[in-house]
Amino acid sequence: MDYNYPELYYRIYPKVMDSVNKYMNKNKEIRNIPKEDMESMIDEIYEKMAYECPEIDEDPIERRSRYRITQRPFYGRRRLVRDIISIILISELIRRVNPYGFYGIDY
Repeated sequence: MDYNYPELYYRIYPKVMDSVNKYMNKNKEIRNIPKEDMESMIDEIYEKMAYECPEIDEDPIERRSRYRITQRPFYGRRRLVRDIISIILISELIRRVNPYGFYGIDY
């Protein structure tokens, strides 16, 4: 099978779909989602990913003190995975709000 996306995407995407479906069952309107709800969905998906792939939460480089001293910020696995989850979640919500793209079905 030829993959177009990294394996991590294929692990995150079903969890995003489950989270969005649960949110849609509770709230029918997804055009104005509060920041707290977005953060809770991201936290829920991250916890599932950390359970499935414990190495995400156990990044040894994140805990080394020499990176905290340097001037540039260091972003470890946890931050990167949360960012990827956020991107996939936002793209799924946008797709559900406007499934026909920019112009709509009547274009």
